[in-house]
Amino acid sequence: MYKIVNYFSFNFIKVLTISALGAILYLPLLPNNISVAQSSVILSPQEEADLAKGKVILQGEKGQYVVRVLTMGNIEKAWEVLTDYNNFQNFLPNIVDSKIIEENDNLIIFEQTNIVDLFLLVKKFTVQIAATKNYPQNIDFEIVEGDLEQLQGSWEVEALPNNRILVTHRVTVAPSSKGEEAIFYGIYESSLEETLTAIAAEISKRSESKIN
Repeated sequence: MYKIVNYFSFNFIKVLTISALGAILYLPLLPNNISVAQSSVILSPQEEADLAKGKVILQGEKGQYVVRVLTMGNIEKAWEVLTDYNNFQNFLPNIVDSKIIEENDNLIIFEQTNIVDLFLLVKKFTVQIAATKNYPQNIDFEIVEGDLEQLQGSWEVEALPNNRILVTHRVTVAPSSKGEEAIFYGIYESSLEETLTAIAAEISKRSESKIN
């Protein structure tokens, strides 16, 4: 089983928050009845149908997730978006600061600060993440230090026919406190869906001029 969210719909308050950070989201319209059968990723017919309708699909629970979205764009711009570490705060929700602190060929260490609203409690956490880039297929990452017990996973991008990009995000995450797990995972799942939505929109936005 997996959860789906249509990335053409946003919580109004979240949109105001993102806009305040200076991000203007361009939401692409996917052609009707497109297929992702050409993908090397094994997908069920239902997953293919949901992705083709512009939905984010989320599999997993309790800190282990696989999330996918299909968007219009090209592989170069998709890679540019996923590795734009100094500007994540400009187009990703909940991120208020992001910057590269060390770079050595394909290894990047960047620091990222997030603010999340845990109901009436606003929580701020900062992590340093080591990312290993394997252009243009995938980026592996893991936490170096910070306010989470565990954070590791990957980003994978695949170019499909007709200027489409399939983005897959795999992540294992755990909060620093066991007592926060129930609330943390619920908020994190929601943030994953919002993040994939924003990434899909940013890829299409940056690719638009090249596609046209």
